[in-house]
Amino acid sequence: MKFKKDQIHVQLEKILSDKLFSRSKINVRLLRFLVESSIEDKDIKETTIGTEFFGKKYDPIKSDNKVRVYIYHLRKKLAEYYKNIATSEEIVFTIAKGQYKVRFEEFQKKETSGKKFNRKRLSAILFLILATVIIALTYTKSIDNFWKSLIKNGFQTTVIFGDYFTIEGPISTSEKGIIRDYEINSEEELKKYIEKHPEQSGKLTPSKHHYFNWMAPYCSRTVSEFFGKHDYDFDITQVSEWSVSQLEKDNLVYFGQSKSMGVLKNILVEKFPQYTFKSQRLERIDPETKQKTVYGDIVSHNEKIIDYTIVAKIAMPSGNEMRFFLSDQDCGAISALDYFTQKDSVQAFYKRHQIQKNQDFIALFKVTGWKRKSYDMEFVLLDKKK
Repeated sequence: MKFKKDQIHVQLEKILSDKLFSRSKINVRLLRFLVESSIEDKDIKETTIGTEFFGKKYDPIKSDNKVRVYIYHLRKKLAEYYKNIATSEEIVFTIAKGQYKVRFEEFQKKETSGKKFNRKRLSAILFLILATVIIALTYTKSIDNFWKSLIKNGFQTTVIFGDYFTIEGPISTSEKGIIRDYEINSEEELKKYIEKHPEQSGKLTPSKHHYFNWMAPYCSRTVSEFFGKHDYDFDITQVSEWSVSQLEKDNLVYFGQSKSMGVLKNILVEKFPQYTFKSQRLERIDPETKQKTVYGDIVSHNEKIIDYTIVAKIAMPSGNEMRFFLSDQDCGAISALDYFTQKDSVQAFYKRHQIQKNQDFIALFKVTGWKRKSYDMEFVLLDKKK
């Protein structure tokens, strides 16, 4: 190894103390993990990082791209850190694309010319500065109104996926297996169920294994690509691992079933009390007529799916913001995210419904598909906050 371990550790601590890294505990821990593993010349693979670093939060069987998302952002942060460094005393940490091992290289000091400025050179520099400003302004305007205030408000963003709670108990082929009940999505709900059905006491217990449907890997990939285009960093987690303390500290973007929202449901209901969210069904009471309408998902025997999907934009009193993509059949959230990450479609949506730039709203869509293909998304209604 070209550098001594002590030299590498000194450089590591210097990097981690920089605000680019110090604000994100997950980046601090991940870079330290990768550096130590690289020093020891371990064979670092995606599954190794997932199981050793993320532990129970990582599932290698279910298309979990958590590792790739974090490594992508870590690689970009390292490049940004070294971009403007002018000293030759630095050890450069790099992670090659498609790789996970950290390379330690000698910093190459940028050569500077001793020639005096002349008018042509000054004009060229001023032109570049002006072009940069124009590009930056154009870049800022390219972000649509649905995401712009979230990206620009200065808060860290956490993307949350709703995971299913499972139960261990007797199944038809064995004395013990994994059971999923759509009406039970927490230990508290399981406890209440057993209180009503005491004969199940001792037979049903909370399982350590939570799972996601197809929505999670697809939406995590789409949102990563979208935020990546805008050079925007974010964290990713699941409802069962999420902390309520983040309600006032982070921007939150939720993807999942209405049943899996947990305390996030309280925020949505408080903002839009005319809605009631139930498993595979939602109800809306018209604020003016007080008439109730029920929207129920349909999954037919020929695999035709009708998924009533909610997209909501909410600003919190502390300045952070929330976005919701609610879908019990997964195809709704997938279709809605595709729609709301396309600049043209979002601009058309805002214009058609006369939504103001920073206005909160909740929109209902009907998404139809067959065998999880050929999704059609139809607008149903919109409620705006004044």
